[in-house]
Amino acid sequence: MRSHITENAYANYVPEQAYIDLKCDGFFSYDEVVSITDHVYEMLLFHNLSKCIINLQRVKIYPSGAEEYLRDIWYKKLLDAGVSRIAYVVPVDIFGKASMAVVHAGDSVRKIQRQYFIDETSAKEWLNS
Repeated sequence: MRSHITENAYANYVPEQAYIDLKCDGFFSYDEVVSITDHVYEMLLFHNLSKCIINLQRVKIYPSGAEEYLRDIWYKKLLDAGVSRIAYVVPVDIFGKASMAVVHAGDSVRKIQRQYFIDETSAKEWLNS
């Protein structure tokens, strides 16, 4: 099942390995970030999943307020929903990497087992190991 969330974001349910695969590309508004993450959260709940891949390789920078939203709200929701493993494909862009580092300094995300990769193949291998 492929879910087109916005022009630059797709979330796929991968039933064979029981995870959500989220791909983001480019720039997003704050409202788009909230919409994308809410959609992924609902997919995780609906399919009763505990793991996902978040591919941010082509994300340039997080919009104002998004770092705080992700760090303080979204990752807490994921933790409360039982998400235990996340594989990240890290942004290539230096500003995207910096934004990601701020988000990942939050308490909730640090309680989720996670690894960081430069390619999706390695991320998938780790997630399913």
